[in-house]
Amino acid sequence: MKIGIICGKTSEECLDKDLVKLIPKKYKINGSIHTDVALAYVIKEKFPDMKIDIIMSKDISNQRLQKNDINIPVGYDIINAINDDPLMKKFSGKGGIDKLDKIYQNKKNKLFPSYDFMAFIWDKKKYLQVLQKHKIPISPTIFVKDNVQIKKLLQQVQKYKWHDFIIKPIGGTTSFGLGIFKLKDLLKDPTHLTEYFEENNEYYDEYLVQELITGFQEYGEIKSFWIDGKYSYAVNILDRGEDNYKVQEIIDPKVVQQITKIGEKVIEVIPKISFNRKKTIPAMVRIDFTCCKKNKKFSPSNYFVNEIESDIAGTYINFPNVKYPMLEVMADTYVKKAKELGIK
Repeated sequence: MKIGIICGKTSEECLDKDLVKLIPKKYKINGSIHTDVALAYVIKEKFPDMKIDIIMSKDISNQRLQKNDINIPVGYDIINAINDDPLMKKFSGKGGIDKLDKIYQNKKNKLFPSYDFMAFIWDKKKYLQVLQKHKIPISPTIFVKDNVQIKKLLQQVQKYKWHDFIIKPIGGTTSFGLGIFKLKDLLKDPTHLTEYFEENNEYYDEYLVQELITGFQEYGEIKSFWIDGKYSYAVNILDRGEDNYKVQEIIDPKVVQQITKIGEKVIEVIPKISFNRKKTIPAMVRIDFTCCKKNKKFSPSNYFVNEIESDIAGTYINFPNVKYPMLEVMADTYVKKAKELGIK
């Protein structure tokens, strides 16, 4: 079995010093070995009978991918190319992004997850609408195109009675393209809103608009990890600026119980992955939760799904207080998944 691991992470340093010593320096990015390359080496160590092809982002090509039986993007995909994270000359700009997109769409390149599944995860509009259809809690959302009518948008925001709201590009990750606005200011002068779209329309053609949830600052965001369809662990991210950023693995059991209940429904309704004429559930999905919906008072029942990511998602094992053995578990999971899909 030949497994390709597509790497390119820039900000998730592997903390296992003994493992890092085994890995050649050529795989360093920003002076460090990251968890994607480390995962590939864990698979190599645990399954010596398998051939593991570590594919750095600059080396992605049809020819390289077609040499393997399965290729797993855990460090670089279309969203990285869109956001220049990292800047990769061969995949930069519209032409470069289209080039990478065609490579990932090519079924001969045996991508897992499949392109269809990755495209679903990349499209926040698509999965939020699925969650809404199945009555899974999300924050009320307005979707707009790049040719949005500012006056109409402000009328919609008024109808929802949002005093403060955010706009985020569909296809952006983390805080790329995030805009935060006050309704009362824009009703007096909408210039800042017009400028926001003028600046971002060069890179994005669709956006989501939501109420600004104050709980992000107060309660943080819970990143929950679902491996082979089952809840595995979660971390609570408290991001209050560079000098006040905390990652906690200990979470109120009542909150864990609630997000697990919601997460099980999410796993049920997201698409299966088609590969090798078989269908399977994802190897790993990260479901992010926030409190509190509609800025209600704190309660486990007021958590809602904010975002879904898959295999390439940050795992937070680069924080010393996060003890979950993610690399070892995912090494076993990917090999198990490959065998389940009939790869020998």
